Amino acid sequence: MRRYRNLIIIAAIGALALTACKPTEKNYRSAYDVAVNKREKAAEALAADGLVAEDAPRSQVVGGDTLYFVNEVLKVDDGSTPLKALNVAVGVFKMNTNARSGALALKDKGYDTRAARALGDKWYILAGSFDTIDETRAFLKRFRKENPTYPYIGLSGMPVIIRN
Repeated sequence: MRRYRNLIIIAAIGALALTACKPTEKNYRSAYDVAVNKREKAAEALAADGLVAEDAPRSQVVGGDTLYFVNEVLKVDDGSTPLKALNVAVGVFKMNTNARSGALALKDKGYDTRAARALGDKWYILAGSFDTIDETRAFLKRFRKENPTYPYIGLSGMPVIIRN
């Protein structure tokens, strides 16, 4: 009899322990509120005026046009002509196959494109490479006119000029 009593006591303690750990709506709500407060504080910290990511394109007005510049060290290993000082990037990817595919699609449209690797395993689609800012501006105007719905994958909805 004593043996059954001990077994019943152990079973009762186990059942009590299982029901005590049961999540409640109050616990869920509390955890949710903590997560929301954390997210809001992080957003407030990032919303300070003038705070820009280090690798974000920097805008500059040149001849009435707003251009976006990035400083990157680029490497092209396809044996083509070397890159010039200013390179127009129209997409950025983590995989070289995606960048090369995008470059081939633009090459079929008649652009002198290529994929180029930057530090941090980023692969850019370069739609053109130029020596002067005037050549670059003229190309950008033509590219935007000929490709008004181009997606600029990986970029913020606009091409960037990479100073090499």
